[in-house]
Amino acid sequence: MSVARTFFKNVVLYVLIILALILVVLFPRNPSMAVSGKAMTVEMGYNFSWKEYKNNIFQYFRSVWMEKSLGDTRYERVTVEDEIKRFFPNSLKLIIPAFFLSLCLGIWKGVFDYKNKLKRRNIFGNGLTWLLQSIPDFFIVVCLQWLVIFIFPSLRLFSQLNWYGFIVPALLVSVYPMMYLARITSAALSDEEGQYYIQVAKAKGIPMKDIINRHILRNGLKKILPHMTSLMVHTLSSLLIVEYLIGYEGMAYRLFTALDFNLSFNMGSLNGFEPGVIIGLGLCFLLMVIMAQVTGFIIKRSLRIP
Repeated sequence: MSVARTFFKNVVLYVLIILALILVVLFPRNPSMAVSGKAMTVEMGYNFSWKEYKNNIFQYFRSVWMEKSLGDTRYERVTVEDEIKRFFPNSLKLIIPAFFLSLCLGIWKGVFDYKNKLKRRNIFGNGLTWLLQSIPDFFIVVCLQWLVIFIFPSLRLFSQLNWYGFIVPALLVSVYPMMYLARITSAALSDEEGQYYIQVAKAKGIPMKDIINRHILRNGLKKILPHMTSLMVHTLSSLLIVEYLIGYEGMAYRLFTALDFNLSFNMGSLNGFEPGVIIGLGLCFLLMVIMAQVTGFIIKRSLRIP
């Protein structure tokens, strides 16, 4: 498949994702309320209306066109762009280190798992990889918070006021993506076993360590690099958990705030729901996925991998 065709296919895919995001967010959510009986019991219900749905979409796009903004927020005189400028850089401090840490250590861990799959050290190889993938993200975060609070109470490792406040959250975000890529790497290297070039290299007396690093790993990258998009998706999913549990004020934290809602019995509306913020942050998440795909393409071209 040519580069131009791949690029066009990805553009169409991302446009469809954006449209799907907008259609889902703008879906009518206002409940209907009625009072019945002598006790004046309030009954809440929901009636879908195509007219209301169409009006939501029309009004949103009209507002974007007229105001040149993705919308307002729950805070007076604060736009979606203002919130993105505030929270997006905070998340980048976690996403970028976590992504490249997962990429480098994930491949290294996969090579280690492959080398030791038939040895006793496999407990620290595939065994440890399986264990860390099996433990839920929130459990690791809670355990680490407990250790820091009770064992190192003087260390403010989760505070954003310190310059190093991003280090521990970034490490937490990278755990699951790292183990995911380690499994992919180990499987890719295992698929190369029995190939003719390996037998030739062994016949020449080349050490197995050099065969893995110079030949097997290079060929295995053909199967590893296409997973860059999935690696970023796993990173962003871990980001949602970590930011919410430790109260780190980034995109994921703001997204949970925008999704929150309170039922108003007086107005009959969802006061806390912020569709513009959700759409804006969704575009930021999509941008990170695109950047991961571009990174994989650049690495592939730099290493001259076909």
